[in-house]
Amino acid sequence: MSSDILSACIAFIATAALLTVTPGPDSALVLRTAVRWGGRMAFMTGLGVSVGLAVWGITSAVGVAALLAASPIGFRILQVAGALWLIWLGVHALAASRSKAVSRATKHTQAAEAAPRRSFATGLSTNLLNPKALIFYVSLLPQFIPPNAPAFSMTLLYALAHALLNIVWFGLLSWCVPATRRLISRRRQNQRRHARPQQRAQRWVERLTGLVLVGFGLTLASIAI
Repeated sequence: MSSDILSACIAFIATAALLTVTPGPDSALVLRTAVRWGGRMAFMTGLGVSVGLAVWGITSAVGVAALLAASPIGFRILQVAGALWLIWLGVHALAASRSKAVSRATKHTQAAEAAPRRSFATGLSTNLLNPKALIFYVSLLPQFIPPNAPAFSMTLLYALAHALLNIVWFGLLSWCVPATRRLISRRRQNQRRHARPQQRAQRWVERLTGLVLVGFGLTLASIAI
């Protein structure tokens, strides 16, 4: 590996790592899942997001993403679909935060939502409908490909590295949030009303996540319109 390619790889990994830890709809979704369903479901959601990034990277490597970005109609459709999906997720989170009691029917619904496949599909669809991933791979990623370097191989390598960074970051979030919640619960285990603060904290996380997702969706919709 030449020094130019090595320097480009280091620069890309540093940039991708910074973008990975920057708060966004993907992180908000994983955080909400961690608080509501626990670390395993949050990790599956993050894994879905990471697979979506890998898909965008592979399509970018073969030029499909570039063609889609060059099509105003196709890109506009992707923007609108992504905005509606984020708004729906946000509204769903806000509605969940207002529920004070859980009925049997709601429990069955929540159990279905908490299924690993459902969590994975939510993360995957959220990322595939996010045009920012398309913009990232089409515009930013080629900047890290040195002259005379194999474009396809470099693009594919960067896409896989970016997906791996996201898996590590979302795995960390999936572990830290439930671990922190368990630590707080242990400190309050001798208190008779320790469940109420947990429920209030969960509702506030739901509200914050819902507002973030709706905000991202509305911003995306305003750009598309």
